[in-house]
Amino acid sequence: MEYNGITFTEDMIWALAITMVIYYTVLAFYCHTLKRTLDLIAEGNRFLKPKLAWLAMIPIFNIYWNFVIASRMSDSLTNEFYDRKIPEEEYPGKVTGTTYAILIALANFPVSQGLSVFTGLFSLYFFIRYWIKIDNFRVLLKEHNRYLMLQKESNEHETT
Repeated sequence: MEYNGITFTEDMIWALAITMVIYYTVLAFYCHTLKRTLDLIAEGNRFLKPKLAWLAMIPIFNIYWNFVIASRMSDSLTNEFYDRKIPEEEYPGKVTGTTYAILIALANFPVSQGLSVFTGLFSLYFFIRYWIKIDNFRVLLKEHNRYLMLQKESNEHETT
């Protein structure tokens, strides 16, 4: 197969196909983490509906959507932590998420191949950091829910 004067072998096509399957599998798990985190946030505190996290799977559109996720997820977490009186960083995850979004945007601009590779590698680093940070916030919210349930059960048990 030839494209723009470049001949692609069957092995190259298979490698690209496998890479794309791995990429979209990882992206699906990431979107699922975002959705589960948003599910734990009270509806009145959300700036993003949980099902909209899946829009990050759409090629090219996700360059823009990463900025939306970083901003709205941070605002949602800020509201939720404030309501629950959980002391947490100001604008949780916003800097890491926005840095990831900027690097992804830069990596997709066809300025130079070197810049794309450089920003692509750094975006991978910030992608992992952001994903871990959001998952840690999800665990924090989940544990807080568990704590509230145990406290409620304890109070009910004491009154009977």
